[in-house]
Amino acid sequence: MTEGKNITLQVDNVVLHVDGHWLRNYSNDFLNAAKSFTEPKNRFSPVRYYLVCHSIELSLKSFLFTAGYKKKERKKLNHNLEKALFAAESNGLNSHIDITSNDREILIKANKLYPKKEFEYFESFETIYDPHDFDLDDLELFADRLINAIEIPVKQSVVS
Repeated sequence: MTEGKNITLQVDNVVLHVDGHWLRNYSNDFLNAAKSFTEPKNRFSPVRYYLVCHSIELSLKSFLFTAGYKKKERKKLNHNLEKALFAAESNGLNSHIDITSNDREILIKANKLYPKKEFEYFESFETIYDPHDFDLDDLELFADRLINAIEIPVKQSVVS
């Protein structure tokens, strides 16, 4: 490459669809933040719960983008992990990942608090006193598997 010169590549009839790609990247960023978060001593913190759940939400919405869901359709899912999982499974997610009964069970339990923003804003004491209705480590493992599982379909959807 010659220093000081700009190089331009122009390809006719190529469209890059980066929404799903960026959503997957952000999902990975949130999961990495969850993995590196240090829990405070002597008190509960919802931060890791939020980061893992948000990673899952972004992964599912990334996959849905690759399945043709428009932004408006994805927004209708709100922050409901169960609805997003159902929509993703209805659009072929199961051909990329085996979702176990444990995965589904912990996602459903996390979904009791996540869509209500309980891991962010403490609307009630439910978050503080009953947050451990599911194994967060297992949910984190599911989030990790999900990110890896959607990598190929997301990459394939970028260029058309």
